[in-house]
Amino acid sequence: MERVDALVVGSGIIGSFVALALRERGLEVMVVDRGGLAPGTSRSSDGNLLCSDKSPGLMLDLSRRSLDAWHRFAGRYGNDCEFDPKGATVVARSADEARGLKALVAEHQARGIDCRFLDSGWHALEPHLGPEAVAVGNWPNDAQVQPMLACYQIARILRDQGVTYRFYEGIDRLEPRDDGVTVTLDGGDRIEAGHVALCTGVWTPEILAPLGLSVPVQPRKGHIAVLERGDVVVNSKIADFGYQAAAESTEVDETAVQTAAIIEATRSGTILCGSSREFAGFDMAVNMQTVQQLLADCVRIVPDLARLRVIRGYAGLRPFSPDGHPLIGPVPGAERLIVATGHEGAGHGLAAVTGDLVAACVADGDTHPYEGRLHPERFQ
Repeated sequence: MERVDALVVGSGIIGSFVALALRERGLEVMVVDRGGLAPGTSRSSDGNLLCSDKSPGLMLDLSRRSLDAWHRFAGRYGNDCEFDPKGATVVARSADEARGLKALVAEHQARGIDCRFLDSGWHALEPHLGPEAVAVGNWPNDAQVQPMLACYQIARILRDQGVTYRFYEGIDRLEPRDDGVTVTLDGGDRIEAGHVALCTGVWTPEILAPLGLSVPVQPRKGHIAVLERGDVVVNSKIADFGYQAAAESTEVDETAVQTAAIIEATRSGTILCGSSREFAGFDMAVNMQTVQQLLADCVRIVPDLARLRVIRGYAGLRPFSPDGHPLIGPVPGAERLIVATGHEGAGHGLAAVTGDLVAACVADGDTHPYEGRLHPERFQ
């Protein structure tokens, strides 16, 4: 029977950074994913690494720490994942929104975050902003990454260090004990692990259910439309000021579809347009009405986008938690099982800090960082 210090279930961006952080601590690590490399939410994401869409508080603190860790990652391992600190530009389209945006900038500045408020002259930043713009906020250090390339880069790093990846093998059974976990894979192989890290996003409740355990995570669907290459210049992440409210919303309304504009150019020259939020179970079908709605939002911010053709659209599932904060820590009743989920749309932005927190939990026994505000037990 194979033995490892930690077995990571899930090879998306959260699982990738968790595995990397555990390996950096000198632990023997194995990664298991039933769908290949990063088959879930990471494959359907746009790779936002943002502070600009966070209100002051826990999520902003985590995002800032994680963005610093992303920079350290690129500095140590190189940048094979299109990590690009291109900045973010948040657009207010009314006097009320401008006042709110100015207040947000001031709050971030008071916490030492580099950002500024502009009530004129913003076309030097984003020349294609439309006439509805009243003011903008600029966060020059916000960043973007290509999600799949990041997962592939980390997988190459870890494989070179001897980490085993078991793809297309799911978990048949988990048997947690006080001193470890016996893991049985679908094919019958049994692995003894000191800890098991479940980095399985919206599928985490499914894995815990046979043990009579649960975490309150549910899928929140989102759409992205991809526009063809053209002559519309998008220098930074451009977001409607309303995007922050949509991203931070914890209201569960299974009949509503929220949309708010966020626009970014990729390294290849295409433009990604989002975003939407809805509770639709595990349905990942593209709804063209939703795509049309989010495109209309984006065109209001950048009217010149209207002349570009849509070449494809896709949908993914964000792991939503009831209080808007991720769940990172041991599962109550099975302390050797650690969950890292519930990041909603901030998974890429928080991946690096999540890896650090899980590694500290496993290696140092630090189970309640941030005064326990991330621990799954808060929902009991």
